[in-house]
Amino acid sequence: MKAMQLNTRVYGGPLRKVVQDLYTAKSVFLDPYTFFQTTRDRGDAADIVRYYVVMSVILAILTPVANVLGFPSDVIHASTNAQMAAYKFAPVFEQYTGASRHLWTALLTIVFMVLKLPVFTAFYHVSARLLGGKGGWLQSLRMTVYAATPAMVFGWVPYSDFLFGLWAGLLAVPALYYLHGVPWGRATVYASFLLGFQILYVILTGGGWLI
Repeated sequence: MKAMQLNTRVYGGPLRKVVQDLYTAKSVFLDPYTFFQTTRDRGDAADIVRYYVVMSVILAILTPVANVLGFPSDVIHASTNAQMAAYKFAPVFEQYTGASRHLWTALLTIVFMVLKLPVFTAFYHVSARLLGGKGGWLQSLRMTVYAATPAMVFGWVPYSDFLFGLWAGLLAVPALYYLHGVPWGRATVYASFLLGFQILYVILTGGGWLI
């Protein structure tokens, strides 16, 4: 009985938090406006980063599955630049280590997702300030992480890039409004500009690296 209680204390906490993260993702999908309206003071940076890592792990596990089925992580079949970078460099690591490129794709996807988080957070923070936003760094972190939920959860699905990239871009609108106080019109114009720029970039260059 004591051993069972110990296991519950050790494993119940982390598992419970993962389940909470899955429910958070569900809230983002089903009612994003209410979610962003009520999430301003919910959780600290550690909670937000944990959520991001959990969603990134899901993406990292399922991306190689799509690769094995014949769908490369390119501008058509992947929603994040982390997947595309991992897919590009995985064969190099396979050559030097002997470990499967699919394993490396999973590992590198997580690495690149983590590495890009502070960069994107800084980008959105500066953008929000230029748009007249008043939120701090924690709100920018929330915006970066939660708005990316569709791309992290479904970004491995074949032919997913445009759909889930568009979805993530649209979530930037309520995120800017509720987290930073940016007016609806200004937030909509900004999100439209980012999406338009990304689409134009893909058309002109064939993609490979997404904003």
